[in-house]
Amino acid sequence: MPTLLVINVSPRGAMSISRKLGERFVEHWRVAHPDGTVVERDLMRPAIPYMDVDWIAGVYAPPQVARTPEMERALALSEELIGELTSADALLICTPMYNFTMPAVLKSWIDYLVRPGFTFQLAPGWPASLADRPVRVLVATRDVHEPGSDDDQVTPVLRRALGFMGLRDVTTLLAGGSLGVNRGEVRVEDHVARFEGAIAAMVPA
Repeated sequence: MPTLLVINVSPRGAMSISRKLGERFVEHWRVAHPDGTVVERDLMRPAIPYMDVDWIAGVYAPPQVARTPEMERALALSEELIGELTSADALLICTPMYNFTMPAVLKSWIDYLVRPGFTFQLAPGWPASLADRPVRVLVATRDVHEPGSDDDQVTPVLRRALGFMGLRDVTTLLAGGSLGVNRGEVRVEDHVARFEGAIAAMVPA
């Protein structure tokens, strides 16, 4: 029974265009996988904290060094997020583009995932990277950006970070033109409908 992990990033809740795009993907995924399970991680509820010295010291201190309660909490969150990812057969990331790149909370999620011995091999003899699985990324953007444009710093950073952990089956959709929705010139339903075919085509078998 396959599991889809959905990562929602936008702080706008029900007003979020990226979340609405993700809802369309999930509907198509459920049709393709009627016995599947969908697990959602809302990065804003609660917000993923920034990486700090407790996380860094907890990860890299020698085993014989006692971890403080703060270190243990940071490591526990990291293990929880990694566990969600490793338990999923497919990953969907729904995010807006902020100032040409990803929101800070999405970067924080990645920072807690990229962990030696868990998701990448720090040295010979350490556990290797994650097994590959389909990753689909829906990016809501104000303007329309061509694939490969220098204005899109979401796609290359995500591909590099995910690929470093062994996740290389990554497909991204830049769903541009949301400015019209924010100005009230286009209904959000009509805007999302423009990408229906592209979203359906992204769903892994």
